[in-house]
Amino acid sequence: METKLIFADAPSQRDETLIKNIAKAHHWFEQIKSGKTFSQIAANDQVSKRRIQQMIELAFLAPDIIRDVMDGAQPIGLTSDWCLRHAIPVNWAEQRALIATL
Repeated sequence: METKLIFADAPSQRDETLIKNIAKAHHWFEQIKSGKTFSQIAANDQVSKRRIQQMIELAFLAPDIIRDVMDGAQPIGLTSDWCLRHAIPVNWAEQRALIATL
């Protein structure tokens, strides 16, 4: 679990944990597309199946949201922990609307 202090009007910066988790989610999704099961991926990467199922949503973030994360321009409240605690819509417009509230 990550902890982040948030100060009002503080500029965002690159969230390396979120970037790493987005990359993992894309990697895991590619493995799923190639026919591997959640259980196989979990055993191979030494993580729980539940963790993969929680994080896989990050593979479906809108490209502009991912770009903002890579540039450190994401809303300061957009963290891996927040993503794991909230259902992220598949629809990119809905993602943008949700993330704009942070």
